[in-house]
Amino acid sequence: MRPADRRQQILRCALAEAARLGLERARPSDVARAAGVAVSTVFHYFPTREELALGIVEEVDRFLLEDLLAATEDPTRPAPQVIEAILMVFRDAIDTHEDYVRVWLEWSVSVRGGLWRRYLVFYRAALDGIGAILARGVAQGAIRPGTDLKVAARVVVSLAHMVAQMSFSGATADDVAATVHSLMKAYLEHAPPGVTSPE
Repeated sequence: MRPADRRQQILRCALAEAARLGLERARPSDVARAAGVAVSTVFHYFPTREELALGIVEEVDRFLLEDLLAATEDPTRPAPQVIEAILMVFRDAIDTHEDYVRVWLEWSVSVRGGLWRRYLVFYRAALDGIGAILARGVAQGAIRPGTDLKVAARVVVSLAHMVAQMSFSGATADDVAATVHSLMKAYLEHAPPGVTSPE
């Protein structure tokens, strides 16, 4: 196996073990067993447990920002619809990439140490991506004027936690979609002419 492929294989197994055992509890020996390689091979690609954990969260970061957020962004659609679509693609990832979402959930509340500092880098990038969509929505007239876009971006990113909790606790995709739609409509969308929004 080529070195890049072997590293990716080990990283996939590490992600699965982190989802199963916990981000900081998955040991190189667990990863080696799952990957069918020697522990020394894991250490060759990830010399410390910290580097292994960092590799895992960087892969989760890449998946969420590139495969979900960037891939779902569509400048031809109204911004509230794009936000809903992003949240529902995230919901679908719970079925197709559950390990990523489980690791993200744990990572997002690990509020101490290096992993938290690395989470804040991801969080700021997510806020920037959502914020750009929201700003476009204001320019389109699809989002209520006067909306504080920084706060709105934080609200949207935090909705991913709600989506995950609803999904892991048994809510159907339709339930999640209806909840996301009602929240986006109430919070973001521009009121039609003649209707005043509550202040």
